[in-house]
Amino acid sequence: MRRFTLFFIFVLSFTFAALAAEPEKTFQLRYKWHEGDVLEWEVTHTNRTVTKVGTQEENVDTYTHSMKSWKVEKVAEDGTATVVNSVPWVDMRERREDGTTRTFDSRKEIAPKDGFDSVPESLGRDLSRVRISARGEQVSREDYRATTIVQQANQAYVCIQFPEEAIPVGHSWTHQYPIYAQNKQGQLQRVEMIQRFTLESVSDGIAKIAYSTKILSPIQDRALQAQLLDRLYEGIFLFDVERGRAIFLSERVDESVMGFRGEVSSLKVSINFTERLILQ
Repeated sequence: MRRFTLFFIFVLSFTFAALAAEPEKTFQLRYKWHEGDVLEWEVTHTNRTVTKVGTQEENVDTYTHSMKSWKVEKVAEDGTATVVNSVPWVDMRERREDGTTRTFDSRKEIAPKDGFDSVPESLGRDLSRVRISARGEQVSREDYRATTIVQQANQAYVCIQFPEEAIPVGHSWTHQYPIYAQNKQGQLQRVEMIQRFTLESVSDGIAKIAYSTKILSPIQDRALQAQLLDRLYEGIFLFDVERGRAIFLSERVDESVMGFRGEVSSLKVSINFTERLILQ
C-alpha cells in the first residue's frame, strides 16, 4: 500500500510538472488588409444629454442608425493599408424636452428637415483617407469633412492598436494619445488620454477585448471637462484572429460634470454605440 501511495504521488508530481512546463498559449493580433476589399458596418448610436443651468433644464435624445464603409485602396509590403471611409446612408432622429422632434432618413428622403441640412453633403463621398498598419497604428490621416478647428485637431483613432508581441489571455496593454478641446479663451488645449485594453478570452478564433478610457492630464476647468465627457467610453471589441478584422464593437458612456457653466449647472451624457460587421 505504501509503494502504491508513493507511486501515485510520483505520477501526480510528474503530471503537474509537465503541465507547468507547457508554454502558455499566445495570440498575435494583426489586421489583415486586402486591396480592393470593401468592409461595411451597421452602426447604431444613441445619445441622451441632460443640461441644467440655474432653474432651466434641457433634455435632448438623439438616435443615429447608419452604415460605415471602408474601402481598402492599397496595401504596402509591410501590411500598412490605405483605407477610405464613407457613410452611404443614415437615419437620424432627435427629440427635445419640449416634445419637438426632427428626423431624416437618407434612404427615403432627399431634402432633410431643418437642422440636418448639411448631412446629405457628407453621404456617399470620401470622409477621410487613413493609413493604418497591421498593428492598428494610425500612420497618417486626411479628413475631408472636418468643419471646426476642434474636429480638425482631433483625428480620431479608427482601430484598436495591438501590442507588438503575441499575448496570452488576461494580458493588458495601454495606448496613450492626445485630444484637443477649446479653453475659455477659445484656444486649443492639449489633453492626454489613455486607453487600457485586456484580452479577456479567445473562443472559436474570436478574441474578446475589454477596454476603458481615462483622462491623464490634470484639468481644473469644468467647461473643459464637459467637452471630454463623450470621450470617456468603455466597451467590448470582438476580433476575428484568423481573418484579421474587427467584427463587433459595443461601447458606452455614462458621465457627468458639475459647475461647467456657473456654480448652479450640470451636464450629464449617456451614450450607447455599436458597430457590427456586415458579413459579405
